[in-house]
Parts: sequence; structure tokens; C-alpha cells
Amino acid sequence: MLIIGLVAYASIPSVHTTPVVNVQNVWVQNAFPIQANTRVGEPRNITVFSEMNNELWANVTVSEPGVGASAIHFQLLAMNNSQSCTPSSRPPTVLVDQTVSNKSFNIPISATGTYCFVFDNQGPQPLKNIDISARVFGTTEQVVVARDGNANTAGLGLGAVGLIVAIYGYSRKSIIPWE
Repeated sequence: MLIIGLVAYASIPSVHTTPVVNVQNVWVQNAFPIQANTRVGEPRNITVFSEMNNELWANVTVSEPGVGASAIHFQLLAMNNSQSCTPSSRPPTVLVDQTVSNKSFNIPISATGTYCFVFDNQGPQPLKNIDISARVFGTTEQVVVARDGNANTAGLGLGAVGLIVAIYGYSRKSIIPWE
């Protein structure tokens, strides 16, 4: 019983998975002004978390002073290792290209580099204020193999009972004298 219990304890693993989340703020700002007839590009360096699934979570809210909710054309560009929002010889990768008023985005990203947040307020539109929140979330699961499951406990208990039986049997062993 001792051997069976200890073999059961040692051979049946209990696997635990634990979610791991890392967060990095990229850009958080309220009332970022965009004048009429302008296109503003704001570069942000983003470092992804190694060996994790990375997503850029961004929320863009647009308003006009004295009016309330408004809309603006928004683009998010991966600048392909350029350090500015001016496109280099290689064209940028467009991740988002749409008109927004209050929108949240979850964008998978896989590379560290410069990302450009572009706000286009072309035409006779008045001043716009942008509230923006952008964060990188890295997620993964950590796997731990432990010996703490129900089968392990039963195996350890069986081994303990076997040890008690073995000790009891040894203590009751009859001694045969050699005469």
C-alpha cells in the first residue's frame, strides 16, 4: 500500500493555469484640441510585452466646446519603424481608419514601434476637443504543475496508511532465536 500510494502521488499531476496581465499606458489626455482645417498626427512609441498576446485598447471621445458631442476622422497607423508621423519610404500600416464620435477599439499588435494617432478636422468644421485613453494590454497564461489535487491527496493518504501498516507489521514481527 505504501508503494502504491506514493506512486499515485508522484505520477498524477495537478495542472493550474493562472492568467497574467500586464498594462502599459500609451496616451491618456483630456481636451486635446484639434483646430479647424488641420490634420494632427501624434506619434507614440509602444513597447509590446514579450511572449504575450498584446492588444492596444483605445477610447476616443470627440466634443465641440459649447455644443457637446461631435465627430472627427481618426486613423491609427503603424509607422514601420519610422519615428514620426510623416510616412517614410515604406507606407504605414493602417490599423484604424474611420469617423468617430465616441468609440472604443481593441486592436491586436505584435511589434514594438511608433504608432501614429491621426485626427483629421478638414473643412469648415470648428475646433474639436479629443479625450483619448490608449493602453497596451499583454495577456498570457502561466501553467504550474503541482502535486496538490484530489488524486494526489488520496495517494498520499494511501501511502501514509501503508507506512503505518508497515511499521505495525515490523513491530509485531516474531523473533526466532537461533539455538
